[in-house]
Amino acid sequence: MQLKNRITCITCLFALFLGGCSTKAIEENNKTANNPTKVTVYLAEEMEYTPMLNFTGTAKANREANLGASIPGRVEKIHFAKGSYVPKGEVIAEMSDELLIQAQIELEAIRKDYERMKRLKDKESVSIMDFDHIKAKFDASQTKVDMLKKNTSITAPFAGILTGINVEEGENYTFIPSISSDLKVQGGIVTICQLNPLKVVIEVNEKEISSIKYGQQAEMVFDAYPEDTFKGKVNYISPVLSSTSRTATVELTIPNREMMLKPGMYCRVSISMKPTTGVFAPINALYRQQGTGEDFLFLVEPSNKVTRVKVTRGEAIDNLVRIPELAANKRVVVDGKNKLDQGSSIEIVN
Repeated sequence: MQLKNRITCITCLFALFLGGCSTKAIEENNKTANNPTKVTVYLAEEMEYTPMLNFTGTAKANREANLGASIPGRVEKIHFAKGSYVPKGEVIAEMSDELLIQAQIELEAIRKDYERMKRLKDKESVSIMDFDHIKAKFDASQTKVDMLKKNTSITAPFAGILTGINVEEGENYTFIPSISSDLKVQGGIVTICQLNPLKVVIEVNEKEISSIKYGQQAEMVFDAYPEDTFKGKVNYISPVLSSTSRTATVELTIPNREMMLKPGMYCRVSISMKPTTGVFAPINALYRQQGTGEDFLFLVEPSNKVTRVKVTRGEAIDNLVRIPELAANKRVVVDGKNKLDQGSSIEIVN
């Protein structure tokens, strides 16, 4: 019986102890809740900025041509090495000229007959039909010689870099196409590319294509030169969209005088829009919820309590960032935000 009374007494004392601790904890929590958190705030302001559309692009040659002949033949001489600069109109390669020589001999024989018939025609000693026949043969022979002349020498249609030699000296050139290193079908003797200026190709979504105009300025950062920003402008906008990706191809030209940039390089492109206005706040006023990519701001209410608002980031100007969901002249918490929650009381110290 005494043991039972002792157990009952101990249980009562333990319950009283827990009740006292709980009361003390509640009082401390209430005391903490009633103490406002000291914070600094920033008055959101409306500022002018230039919106940017961002894309990824690939550098390509401004012009590219696979040069060959319209008839098969042997490559006799190539005058430039791969990687050489070739001025416009320069002869790059020479083909075998046996057919040209044969055609020139035939032309000379027909020329003599033509001149003889022309003298007889002037004396009215030959019929018009016979004269027209020899004249047609002469014109056809002359055309054949001109055609063969064009196919015995390969000239540069524009100034550029010789980027590929597909048929070496002494080899026979045929029309059988080959596959280049970038999986393009090519069937010429040599490949020439114009690398200054260079062009950058991007794909623009149908929702943004109306914002792209000819001549718009753009900034480009290449992975090969992450510290450098290159300037370019929009030069071509595809009149049709892809039926699969719903995008339009847009080309931008970029100067490349020092030949730093190479076709195939990857870059990030930012195209400037017309200046407009937006509401900005300090970037360190943003509070990112752990484990998510969501950003929040704490807005100060007239009662000196805060409201937590989910926001999105826009363009940045120095240490400020545009917040589309934010209205001008709203007070946002900067320092002390990590101690706040929805409805927390604050004390502004700045």
